[in-house]
Amino acid sequence: MRGLICYYSGSGNTKLACEFIARTAQDVHFELFDVVHDGEPDLTGYDLVGFATFADFFGPPMRMKTFIEVLPAQREKPAFLFNTFGSIGGKTLGLLDRWASDRGFRIVASHGLHTPESFPPMIARGMTFADAPNEKELAAFHRFVAELGAIARRHASGLAIQDRRPRIGPFRLLPTFPRTQSRRSMGKKSVDAELCTKCGVCKSVCPYGAIELDPTPLFDQTKCYGCWACYNHCPTQAIYTRKLRGVGHYPHPRQTLREKLGG
Repeated sequence: MRGLICYYSGSGNTKLACEFIARTAQDVHFELFDVVHDGEPDLTGYDLVGFATFADFFGPPMRMKTFIEVLPAQREKPAFLFNTFGSIGGKTLGLLDRWASDRGFRIVASHGLHTPESFPPMIARGMTFADAPNEKELAAFHRFVAELGAIARRHASGLAIQDRRPRIGPFRLLPTFPRTQSRRSMGKKSVDAELCTKCGVCKSVCPYGAIELDPTPLFDQTKCYGCWACYNHCPTQAIYTRKLRGVGHYPHPRQTLREKLGG
């Protein structure tokens, strides 16, 4: 079975987990597709498509929403859903389910993985979840990867693959935040001219094209969705907001997570 995992990773946690899935899933050859940098995917020839992202204000980021919405309509192509989260996943899997189903995908598996927190305001408050996932959560993730292998074997044997929609449980009671909520929460961004080296990293990591260099960063608030990528990845921590300055950065996965996922 050939599979394609379409992922959006802001800090690297989601990408690391997707690499683990691709490396360890049995009987399915997965390729990875970065929804921000790899253009438009050709889904022809793939038997299973995965949609993977991180939780953003209890739901998927806007970048993943716009990616799925422009995909060609499918005819019951099997798909799985995956998300990482620092505190709670909220409605992330439920909304991914809705968006993918609307494009004609048939959901056959889903999973949310607890990872270290990458959201700077939470980290600044001391809610880092530095040791996530714990043993139980990691075991559940391994079972999910094994489930993908079982799906591949059923496909190879010509057997039907059952639908398995995500179980949202109490998260269904959470409010659905508008995708601009994260932008408002982050607020206006500023740059410390003495720290800024004009390297352009912030522009390159912005998934929304909201940053230009002149020669220091200029932020277009109408395009920003508050993902904190520019803040997290600035190598000199020159970018700051009204709420945070010089604290809470998460530029790459923690070493503990790398060790657990073999990255």
